[in-house]
Amino acid sequence: MLDQLAFYMGRVYYNYIGLLERELAHVGIDGTVAPGMGHTLFALYEKDDQIIKEIAARVQLSPSTLTGMLGRMQHAGLIVRHRDRADGRSVRVKLTPLARSLRPQCNLLVERVDAVLEAEMDEEDVAILKSLLARVIDNIQRAGRTTGAAKRGDYEVAIRSPQLHD
Repeated sequence: MLDQLAFYMGRVYYNYIGLLERELAHVGIDGTVAPGMGHTLFALYEKDDQIIKEIAARVQLSPSTLTGMLGRMQHAGLIVRHRDRADGRSVRVKLTPLARSLRPQCNLLVERVDAVLEAEMDEEDVAILKSLLARVIDNIQRAGRTTGAAKRGDYEVAIRSPQLHD
């Protein structure tokens, strides 16, 4: 039974989180940035001062999941939230000077993590893995939509392959 894909996914997840925690400490930002915040940080590095809906679409997180993450990021001093002047119903998210100052360490972190993840793989292997992971994500999201479980965002947390979904 432990050879099932579901168990491999769990082991990948927990090992990945451990890797992120070690690398966050290595680059010196473990007291400020936590696993899971990177997607949002990089979306804001690409385009700062976005509405939450835009960020959610870009990072493929459910709004409820993203809202919780944004709360942790605001508490860490990485972002500020404010009402959109044009549409008072929308909330915009903006990086703080602290978050902007961490960009070099965040870039280094991604390089280090990718080096570990891609070790002993060639470009074709990496492309195949991204494609397969994107299919797994799509399968999970589809299952969430058909079972109604996505109401809590449980099935909407996703990392999209840039080649397939940008």
